[in-house]
Amino acid sequence: MKTLSITALLSLLLMTMSSAGAADITDMHGRKVQVSARVQKVLCASPPVTYLLYTIDPALVAGLNLPVDDKLRRFIRPETANKPVVGAFGGGQGRNFNSEVLLAVKPDLIVAWPPRSAAPKIEQMLAKFNIPLATISLDTMDEYPTAYEFLGEALGRQERCRVLAEYFRTELRKLKAFSAGIPANKRVSVYFAEERDGLLTVSADSVHSEAVALAGGRNVHKGASLNRRGKDRVSLEQVLAYDPEVIIAQDPTFFNAVYKDSRWARIRAVRNHRVYLAPNAPFNWLDQPPSFLRLLGAKWLAHTLYPSSFKTNITAETRHFFNLFWGSRLSEQDVRTMLAL
Repeated sequence: MKTLSITALLSLLLMTMSSAGAADITDMHGRKVQVSARVQKVLCASPPVTYLLYTIDPALVAGLNLPVDDKLRRFIRPETANKPVVGAFGGGQGRNFNSEVLLAVKPDLIVAWPPRSAAPKIEQMLAKFNIPLATISLDTMDEYPTAYEFLGEALGRQERCRVLAEYFRTELRKLKAFSAGIPANKRVSVYFAEERDGLLTVSADSVHSEAVALAGGRNVHKGASLNRRGKDRVSLEQVLAYDPEVIIAQDPTFFNAVYKDSRWARIRAVRNHRVYLAPNAPFNWLDQPPSFLRLLGAKWLAHTLYPSSFKTNITAETRHFFNLFWGSRLSEQDVRTMLAL
């Protein structure tokens, strides 16, 4: 399903008010949707979209896809953390969809980021509930500004979404300019190590790897993934053949064990002590779930890969980002702990 351009999308977002107090909007996949003129409760179909909605206005969040763990609870409002768990039905985590809870929540609008082939199936599933469905696209970070602007219009939060969209565009522009200045033969090679054994990795063309390219790195696991998750099991022999300069660990168990494991000792990143644990508060900044936090994750990764040339105060950047998006005022010590500095 083709995503609309920013100009076309914004022109289509002009709302026509009906006598019944509804508004006609066109979503990011060109679908015509009729929604309440005053949307007050929104249910999102997967965690990345729920977190995106929270950054716009926590009061709009009608339900959750997953129970809130202790890490996330620290960063969100208590009233949001205690919302009912409806489950998820748009791909990703939390597919424990509960139709009874959905009916109890009674959202004015459902927002989904479906796989490109799944939107009709989701629409068909929700038809019996008579709740309007708007779809957005977050397949790349370039789409986040447009998603914010679309939701700003649909939800009546134009100014807040304008601020967030402009921040995204500005910071993406900076990252792209930095990355473009690094010759191909000078890009730091990176291996993503997932799970406790470090032998699940992400393909270079996956949404989970986008931050590597933005940070000026080169994902060693090239080519299309063997499955739709964009993640593949590999052998330790394959990692040895890749011999990455840097390993980004996603699992603390693997990170804490890798320097003690003689099987990994021959890999360049381990020999040179360039294995790093990706920040994971309130959840992973680079990968699971693929959320708006990937923008900050790309900044952290650029700083990690090129500490002498990527000029930024990552502590100050993190404090500003969490204040802007989460409404959380972190101390410098909070950030240093978060970044393991």
